[in-house]
Amino acid sequence: MKNAVNNPKIQILTEIKRSQGLSVLELCHRIGLSYMGIKQHCIALEREGYLDTWRRPKGMGRPEKAYRLTQTAQEFFPSEYRNFTTEILDSVQEVYGPSAVGKILFNIYRNEADKLKTRIKGPGLEEKMRQLAALREERGYMSEFYFNRNRGRQEVIEYNSPILLCLDRFPILRDLEKQLFENILGVKIQRHEERVSGLYKCAFTVA
Repeated sequence: MKNAVNNPKIQILTEIKRSQGLSVLELCHRIGLSYMGIKQHCIALEREGYLDTWRRPKGMGRPEKAYRLTQTAQEFFPSEYRNFTTEILDSVQEVYGPSAVGKILFNIYRNEADKLKTRIKGPGLEEKMRQLAALREERGYMSEFYFNRNRGRQEVIEYNSPILLCLDRFPILRDLEKQLFENILGVKIQRHEERVSGLYKCAFTVA
């Protein structure tokens, strides 16, 4: 993400990115700024086109106002679309030709899995998942390990995809991401993707 660690607007965008939308009060708890300070920043970000709002249902009482990212806000988060596409095209041209994108993508992900395996030394599944999440975090996926108590399942949840445009252009990438996790962790994985406005969430859950 852009280098602005102490910028409250960037902190707000980052916290919302790691969620499915947050209220001003929730942002106050996460960031530690005053209610009015957070509200003013959110209003400014909405005016600039980086946030929009909706009325989020609550268990009791009236729905509360919450903020979520717009597509425009993606410019603040890591994206490797151009480099990734260049790698695809270079590989296609060098090895197989323009008709074999699927084969090239498979080769890229197989090599990526081999590289990640050399850095993951966890003694058990949970530790391996934590290490994989940390490595994906380094690559800009905003990735974290999570235990889903409702389902009794271990998950790696990601709130950003540096190759999001590639995912749309080459749907096979979703299967290859799933296979990458299965290859590294040695278990069956379910991949579930959610996209609302400018928010992205992808859960890799142990089946």
